[in-house]
Amino acid sequence: MPLPSLVLVASVLAQSSADPASFMRDTFQVTEFETAKADLDGDGDSEFLIWATARDRCDEAGCTLFVLSPNGHGFDVKMKAAFTNPPIRILSTSTHGWRDLAVAVSGGGITRPFEAQMRFDGAQYPGDPRLAPAVALDPASADAPP
Repeated sequence: MPLPSLVLVASVLAQSSADPASFMRDTFQVTEFETAKADLDGDGDSEFLIWATARDRCDEAGCTLFVLSPNGHGFDVKMKAAFTNPPIRILSTSTHGWRDLAVAVSGGGITRPFEAQMRFDGAQYPGDPRLAPAVALDPASADAPP
């Protein structure tokens, strides 16, 4: 069964000269992924959202989502969250200066799929959208895409 495409609602801002493909290959041995760029921390530079689609990064509960922030010589990993599914959205709300993200959570024993709000804790985003501090969003009250 083919994996779903990354659906990311975001405005793409500044370009970065850093190479996320090399970083993902060299650091995590990930070569199959979908990517999008957006300025998540408001500094004018784009972060990279990398949704790893390789079979060894996915299971019935979803795939791993990475957020990479360029740091001048490579990237800081701001998120490595397993069990994520599209749509992956950037919300209009922010926590600790970083935009909140939303991911779909389903499969792997989840009987009632939901969308989880992933809030930045000052250092990184949560690693598992099924657990706190991720917050289940009510679709009727979710923020509109930016």
